[in-house]
Amino acid sequence: MSDETTIKMVDVWKTYQMGEEKVDALHGINLEITPGEFHCIMGPSGSGKTTFLNMVGALDVPTKGEVYFEGVPLSSLNKKQLASLRAYKVGFIFQTFNLVPVISALENVTLPLIFQKFSRKERRKRAETILERVGLEDRMHHTPDELSGGQQQRVAIARALAGKPSLILADEPTGNLDLKTGFQIVELLRELCHETGVTVINSTHDLKLIDLADKISWLRDGEITRTQKRLEVSISASNVTIPV
Repeated sequence: MSDETTIKMVDVWKTYQMGEEKVDALHGINLEITPGEFHCIMGPSGSGKTTFLNMVGALDVPTKGEVYFEGVPLSSLNKKQLASLRAYKVGFIFQTFNLVPVISALENVTLPLIFQKFSRKERRKRAETILERVGLEDRMHHTPDELSGGQQQRVAIARALAGKPSLILADEPTGNLDLKTGFQIVELLRELCHETGVTVINSTHDLKLIDLADKISWLRDGEITRTQKRLEVSISASNVTIPV
């Protein structure tokens, strides 16, 4: 397996049993995502975006097919190894932020670093550095309810990046933000991706975010219908044109 991919999916299916009916959430996904790439998974609600991210982030296993993480088949890892991969290699960003409400922004960022066994001094240093980078140097000691939605998502981005993962998974990160703030958040995430070399997979249904991606994969009814470089996608004010 080539080491030129962060993620490689080979004929990945995910089937759920719903009573007597089987539902295919993913249909034979084949995709390669390279290191340092900002990859947008574009699709409407119910298209399989969250299921896709669960496969890539080792939160769930395919019914059929294989997911390779930096050349390693996830099916070859035991539960402890998968937990370690999620802790050290993957950062997660959610549209609901998932911050601990009773502790400060600084403490929210340092919390996952405890499980990575960094010293207290190193945890604080990493958290302060990344919070400064996302523009929250004067809000570090505020709790989430003292922050705006955009500021809370910046804390979530800082938390995801603090452990220096090789992959960030962002599941509809702008879903609870207004259009302007959402665009700024994803733009910041892209800048950090390119600065650090981390790979980012951003799932969204917002066509306006296409302009920030290096590549776009179009997901509909569990199938990737097309993967394109940003320059191959033509956007007008009213529609998106995908070249044949």
